Amino acid sequence: MFLPQDDIWKPDISLKNSFASFTGLGSSYLNVKVRNTGEVYWYPYQVLESTCEVEIRNFPFDVQTCNLKFTAWSYTKTDVDINRGGENIILSDYVPNSMWDIQSTAAREVNTDESAIVFEIKLKRKPGFYIINVIVPVVLLSILNTFSFVLPITSGERASYSVTLFLSLAVFLTIVAASLPKNSDSVSLLSVYLILMTVASTLIVVLCLVEARFAARSTTEHHIDKGFLFVHKIAKVLRCKTCKRIQSVLPHDNTEENKSEAIVFEEVNWIDIVASMDVLLFIFFMTLTILGAFVIFAKAAGH
Repeated sequence: MFLPQDDIWKPDISLKNSFASFTGLGSSYLNVKVRNTGEVYWYPYQVLESTCEVEIRNFPFDVQTCNLKFTAWSYTKTDVDINRGGENIILSDYVPNSMWDIQSTAAREVNTDESAIVFEIKLKRKPGFYIINVIVPVVLLSILNTFSFVLPITSGERASYSVTLFLSLAVFLTIVAASLPKNSDSVSLLSVYLILMTVASTLIVVLCLVEARFAARSTTEHHIDKGFLFVHKIAKVLRCKTCKRIQSVLPHDNTEENKSEAIVFEEVNWIDIVASMDVLLFIFFMTLTILGAFVIFAKAAGH
């Protein structure tokens, strides 16, 4: 026999951690099935909105655990004993979602006087959208940023090139911030990488301006400090170049033992110093970009 659910007694079960409203399960237009043994079968149908603590540290490779706690508000466990029907949630009617995968489910009873039961759902975000539209472009922009030091200092395009890439990274930082929930308890590793690359981009802009200032000295100032000469030597070693060596002109009567080799260094100006700085800065920022991306995203994906 079928009866409207409001015509018989039923426990006032509702979702305790509901987000939208605290209404009881079921509706007046739903029926319950009553058997001749006195058993009543109640199949409430309802769309629920629940609160869930979000952990964004590994975004977009995050796994979220959400609990649905159903309780009978007016009754204790001695009055109404809510039992779980199984170890897990039945997912026969589950429709796959484009953003989340269900990793596991569980059901457990509450070990208190409260008449309640908790359903646990573990969700894993599908990261494909964010990998293609955020992570890959950000890494490529960061790599392009280091190529500011490949442009010749005399071209005059360094500053505009580096500023353009800085603004592009700032746009992606805004996009990621808009995609994340407002949570101050933890910071996304993706946001950390974006901030790191934004700081690096800021330094690149400043260094490009400083190098332009150094290059302007080549026509007015010829004295070069020892520190810059040391930088020039390191860059030459990295480029596998050696000093130019020539034989000195000796008198005919000198013996072989008295012959010596004189080392003549090429003349170094500020343009050469800037070129040497470019080599070192390119290696440093390229290493920072690639190593930072590998460490941060490998840590987020492998948690």
